[in-house]
Amino acid sequence: MSAPTPRPSRQQSAQWEELLGQLSSDQAMVDQTLADLRSNVPGYENVPTASLEASVQRNIALTIRTIRDGREPTPEEVPEADALAVERYAQGVPIGSVLAGFRVSLSLIFRNILSRAPASGIPAEQILTSSTLLWALGDAFSTRAVAVYQDREVSRAVTDSALRAEWIRNVVTTAMPPAERLRGATLYGVPTSESVRAIVLSARPGSEVHRLHQLEAWSHEAGARVLAAVQGSSVVGIMLSPPRSQAGSDGLTIGLGDAAALEELPRSFQTASMALEAAETLGRTGVVDLTQLSWRLGVHACPETTEMLYGLHIAPLEDSGEFGQHILEAVDAYLTHRMSIPLAARSIPIHVNTLRYRLQRFSELTGADLGDLNTLIELSWVLAAGKHRKTNHKPSS
Repeated sequence: MSAPTPRPSRQQSAQWEELLGQLSSDQAMVDQTLADLRSNVPGYENVPTASLEASVQRNIALTIRTIRDGREPTPEEVPEADALAVERYAQGVPIGSVLAGFRVSLSLIFRNILSRAPASGIPAEQILTSSTLLWALGDAFSTRAVAVYQDREVSRAVTDSALRAEWIRNVVTTAMPPAERLRGATLYGVPTSESVRAIVLSARPGSEVHRLHQLEAWSHEAGARVLAAVQGSSVVGIMLSPPRSQAGSDGLTIGLGDAAALEELPRSFQTASMALEAAETLGRTGVVDLTQLSWRLGVHACPETTEMLYGLHIAPLEDSGEFGQHILEAVDAYLTHRMSIPLAARSIPIHVNTLRYRLQRFSELTGADLGDLNTLIELSWVLAAGKHRKTNHKPSS
């Protein structure tokens, strides 16, 4: 806090009181301030006249109090800034306009002091001192008003974020009232005349927010437009536009629902959930929908079939140790590359004769016929569940 300025003499104090009394009752100065604010400061056009006049009167009273105190005020000593900032924030006036408006008001007040000072017999050094005090008052007022706006902006951002997340959760998973659905769509830029698709990701307890941030980072990199929110132990949302690039998903598995109108998103969410569950069973990552999974949905839906096929085609290889894994690798490559020996061998990579030998050993150990359509379907099924089976299958003792 700065040191108090020297007190004026008793005569000078009387002169100041006369001048300050004139200021407090000068309606013409108030009217001129209102006119200047409305014409020169953006955002004040729609502020009610009564509200604006009251704030000008407070500014005059604050100026008089500061001059009488004779010292530079601190932000904590200017509660008027709080009242004005709260009021103008509610009226939608930007903080820059609030500060500009206060400077306009102070400037008019000081011009009136300058014009009245000679007739009141106030020395020039006293006028200079009052000028310094009013500059300090402007700084203190600005500091406190900005702090109020910052607090309000943070609170509003938190509230807006919570409302946005609630709308996303509800529109994706529930039958939302039409008016509320359309209001949110307008606020968050969701098309109402085009199809959109629900998305869902699972998350470990405590990692939901991190998973949401991962999704947002992926969507930004891939050029996809996504709205998402945490829902329990999941992240749910809407894919508004598909990825423009094949950006890596960093291990994310994103269940993608069928295309649907906005009011039918809960149905899209059901298919997205089915896709996510099946994809996680199969160890798939990236954006996955039911059409991509195709027949592989059966692997997730019917584990009994997988058990049976495991017994036919995988269990006989268990006693072969590491060589058994090489055999399965060869069979998988053979099926993946449309039963092309050269392409399959190149993908591993091994010599074509080595691949043929491993395929032959597979047939000898399991009795399977790699030329039979049913066998190829069964092998595709059980190999699609390969990662899951390696993790969970326990050979019989």
